[in-house]
Amino acid sequence: MRFMSGVVVAVGLLGCGGSEIEQTPIETVGHTDQEIVGGVEARPNSHPWIVSLQQDGSHICGGSLVRVSATQEESDIVLTAAHCVYDGYFSVTATAGAHDLYRPTSAQVTARVTKAVYHPQYNPDTTLNDIAVLKLDKPIKFDTSVAGACGQSSGMRRNLAPQRAGGNTRVPVCLPASGERVAENTMATVAGWGLTREGGSDTSSILLQVGVPVLRHQDVANSYRSQKIFIDENAMLGAGYKKGGKDACQGDSGGPLVVKGSQGYVLQGIVSFGVGCARAGLPGIYTRVSNYIPWIHKQIRSLSAVR
Repeated sequence: MRFMSGVVVAVGLLGCGGSEIEQTPIETVGHTDQEIVGGVEARPNSHPWIVSLQQDGSHICGGSLVRVSATQEESDIVLTAAHCVYDGYFSVTATAGAHDLYRPTSAQVTARVTKAVYHPQYNPDTTLNDIAVLKLDKPIKFDTSVAGACGQSSGMRRNLAPQRAGGNTRVPVCLPASGERVAENTMATVAGWGLTREGGSDTSSILLQVGVPVLRHQDVANSYRSQKIFIDENAMLGAGYKKGGKDACQGDSGGPLVVKGSQGYVLQGIVSFGVGCARAGLPGIYTRVSNYIPWIHKQIRSLSAVR
């Protein structure tokens, strides 16, 4: 579900079965028959860091695998949105290497979430500091072909060309430098198994993605001021189009917003909230990951059993 903020009922947190973003820059707008509004099906394995957080076998949120050791090719840590686990994480599992949730493959690995630590200053009413670190009961092994690396994708989809399978199934995403800022108009990609249209009832079984540009903070702040919602520049970033049409939606919450960097794809945002899905003038809001790097590393050192 998209979290309903106490500030404005229309605000939806994209976790807990609902998220609000999609990946891949495409030319056409619409396709409301697909999840992630205005998006396309991701190439299998092209987002090898994404995980499906599930409860009782049903997808509720997205998440991202991160590297916890420079020498170990496995991880028991996932980053997601705080609102995905704020009400508890009983029987929540994380599935990596998935594409079609209804058709599991041998590449999929599922682990149980044994601990969830959300940011101590997370505010469920304003969605400020919407980030959490999850500890899994067993480490998920990475593909050996990417030893020591992060953010490696074998072919993230950029258009509506014929689908081609990627080669990497489980790879950690790169983390940004502490305090790093993404330049205005930088194209980012968001992916998830969430709703394909505002007000829809079914999430997508197939991983979808959509491309969205990072927006100037002042423009985002001005847009949300009309909704009486404050956008904190340090903790949040906005991405989308002024005319709307492409966005994350319920069920995408907690999932990754990535930007291609020199070393690989970097986790610049975590799907957090929005007013509706893909509405004109109301872009998706993401947790700015670079604002939390010291805290993330502290949690990894405390929680991870991988050494």
